[in-house]
Amino acid sequence: MLGAVRRAVCVAALMAAIMVGAGPVAAFAETQDEAAAPAYRNGDAALRLGHVRAAYDLFASGCVTGAAYDCYREGDLLRQGIGTDQDFDRAADRYARACDLSSADACLILANLYFQGRGVAEDFPTARIYYARGCDLNAAAACAVLGNMMYAGLGGARDRIAGADHLRRACLQDVDYACRQVRRYGLSNQGERSNTLRRGWWSGN
Repeated sequence: MLGAVRRAVCVAALMAAIMVGAGPVAAFAETQDEAAAPAYRNGDAALRLGHVRAAYDLFASGCVTGAAYDCYREGDLLRQGIGTDQDFDRAADRYARACDLSSADACLILANLYFQGRGVAEDFPTARIYYARGCDLNAAAACAVLGNMMYAGLGGARDRIAGADHLRRACLQDVDYACRQVRRYGLSNQGERSNTLRRGWWSGN
């Protein structure tokens, strides 16, 4: 049973990583002369023209000054090895900084890395902590995975009431995985959000 639950959670984590972490960055290659790059306003502008090293430097500089988005994007480039050497440890550090600075996307990706053991040691309790932070910052995908982990008792204490509520919350924000888990666990007719679920698209499924 636990193996099936873990596989179900992993599917959500992988989907969340694809939705949030990959983005357009992976399509860029260092094909232009970096020395000829103009003085860009920000890293995203540099990326749009393929100046990946300039983009990395700009994101890194912004992260040093405490810009959450720049820390998050520096983490992306480090994780994918774009504009710099691939380094999962440093990527995790930048995501952690961005998460501490209230970047929900960074919290979610970092949670995925720990859950999947991708470049960092697999650590369900730490993954659960970062899913919780992302959920607190209104990342619906993080709430979905957190809810399933809580409901199953994965990475921490089992709390079926809170886990079910997180799953319903994510379902109401159109996270398909959460809705499938609500159906799977038979939670559509229980809890404070159940009436809303029955009134919405959930009805009859």
